[in-house]
Amino acid sequence: MIFTNSFIKKVISNVENASKKGDKNLFCPFRDVFQGRFDTVVNKTKKYLLLATVGEIGNNTFDHNWNYKKGHSRGLYLNFCDFKNTVVLADYGQGIRNSLADIIKTDNDLEALKLAFTERITSRSREERGNGLFYTMKTIIENNWSFFFQSGNGRCIIDEGDVTFSESDFSIVGCLSIFDFKEKII
Repeated sequence: MIFTNSFIKKVISNVENASKKGDKNLFCPFRDVFQGRFDTVVNKTKKYLLLATVGEIGNNTFDHNWNYKKGHSRGLYLNFCDFKNTVVLADYGQGIRNSLADIIKTDNDLEALKLAFTERITSRSREERGNGLFYTMKTIIENNWSFFFQSGNGRCIIDEGDVTFSESDFSIVGCLSIFDFKEKII
């Protein structure tokens, strides 16, 4: 499995370095920047389902975050290139647990993550939505892709159709997603 602690820590280090440097090639500060970069890759590769799954996670950054951790880049880290067959998304926003706090109280990050991926739930109170992470998990399983997601210290790992929720020995601010599609993206 690709998602070893050393691999995850290397990804986190890359994201932190890009954030602190304000790397405009890797951070999308606003939805339109993300959408433009994302559409360019979709048009170039024609991998619609694969990239629609990435888009669900990317759009969540802009749907659910208004404040970002001081000292870090605003918006979404988007990297299609640095790790073979992977797409990495990250943000320094409020994370899953805080995003859901207005509609449901959870005891910890792990519980919030389980709800977000297994229930059709949304923090956007007047909308009948909440399919994003549920849809993402279902699509990844159906296509036998691999996926890592962490918010706070809650983790979800999908590998060969198996879904594992666990607590990490370290916590992160915001959210980190790593898709491993087992094929070249671009």
